[in-house]
Amino acid sequence: MNKHYSFIFVIFLFTAGLSAQSFGIRAGLNYTKFSGPIEQGVNEKFSLANGFHFGVNYAYKVADIFSIKGELVYTQIGSKYNYDGASYYKVPIGTNAFSYEKGNARVDMKVSNAYISLPITFQWQATKKLEFYAGGYASVLIGPKGSGTIYFEQSDSLFFKQSLIHNYNKDVAGGIASSTAGPSIWVDGKVVPPLARDAGAYYNYLSTEKEANLYNTFDYGLTGGFNYFINKGFYVGLKYDYGLTDVTNDRVDFLRKTYDENNNAGIKANHFDRNVGFEVSFGFRF
Repeated sequence: MNKHYSFIFVIFLFTAGLSAQSFGIRAGLNYTKFSGPIEQGVNEKFSLANGFHFGVNYAYKVADIFSIKGELVYTQIGSKYNYDGASYYKVPIGTNAFSYEKGNARVDMKVSNAYISLPITFQWQATKKLEFYAGGYASVLIGPKGSGTIYFEQSDSLFFKQSLIHNYNKDVAGGIASSTAGPSIWVDGKVVPPLARDAGAYYNYLSTEKEANLYNTFDYGLTGGFNYFINKGFYVGLKYDYGLTDVTNDRVDFLRKTYDENNNAGIKANHFDRNVGFEVSFGFRF
């Protein structure tokens, strides 16, 4: 008889444990941007860029309406970047040598950084249909990329358009994204070697300037949002993330408007650029 009672008790504990935990999947779209200082006297801005996310999650109920949830998510976080105004361009004139040319630049870029993210949140089941949550996240950067164009104009002898195809973790100083030659231009009355048609992330960097990759490997911040359940398992959700770290590496982040004319060297921006944005998700919990 005692064996029967013990078996029933074990079954009860097992069933109670299952009812206290849940598993789920979630996927949807991101709308994110970098938030940080901008240079004065020019038109420079960050704006929302779209990406996507998908992942799995596990939640454990600690009370009737409260639970703790952990997720493992692949997510694309980035920003649109636009610059229009006074600037300079480092024209390659030889091996690891550049000529700094003043002019006006217009840059249109989209940065898309892929992360593996681990959000941990505390959940509150307000009603059968509505759930709120808040907590924090930690992320590891695995695939930072960018694409766009730069238009540069100094005079009738120096104006061009160049494609920007960036892989921030793999590109090297002076690196190009394709072997196709771009425009030939005049500098100080002489024709210099043709520019690259497609410039890598560090195309205009001296080897001594490329001390690291532009985007830092780790990011962490605060997160919060809500889920609305259409039925017992299926829900739609909205989540907001606010980064607490500088996503750009100050050692390789230079001002675009001005440079050190006395030493022919770039000026480091020392800007704190954080990730901010929100996610729209569809999910299923079982």
